[in-house]
Amino acid sequence: MAYVFSVVGSNSNVGKTTLIVEIIKDLKARGYRVSTIKHDSHDYEIDKEGKDTWRHRKAGAGTVIISSRSMYTMIRETNEDTPVEQLVALIDDSSDFIVIEGYKGSGYPKIEVYRKEASERQLHRDGTFIAIASNVPDLVADDLPVLDINEPAGIVDFLIKMKQKG
Repeated sequence: MAYVFSVVGSNSNVGKTTLIVEIIKDLKARGYRVSTIKHDSHDYEIDKEGKDTWRHRKAGAGTVIISSRSMYTMIRETNEDTPVEQLVALIDDSSDFIVIEGYKGSGYPKIEVYRKEASERQLHRDGTFIAIASNVPDLVADDLPVLDINEPAGIVDFLIKMKQKG
């Protein structure tokens, strides 16, 4: 079963994506299978105007899948944010870790990214926070471990221990 956790921060540009990329690389180097889910608070478009899949959607298809030998992509139109739990359920048992970027309100374990020079504030933490990744070594963290954001291997060690705990 995959260990699912979220990387969150108080604002954009605090380094969530950079940290996630390093975590993915380290987990892959250790032989783990990793999937990700990224929340975007803005509307986005991955389809390109004029392409067949775009034309299918514009004609009224609510879900479009494009497939090749090396990957497939599903585009599903929605009227509201899809709950992250539904998105996690879409990922089969092919992953050891599922890394979520965002979804601060979810019930999944969370690591807060806090950078002195980029974070607007520390997040109000509920019982789902398991650690803080920061470049502030003496950060007051409500009894949460403060992990060095510049040492992703240590963060991965922490995550592997959390997975082993169940």
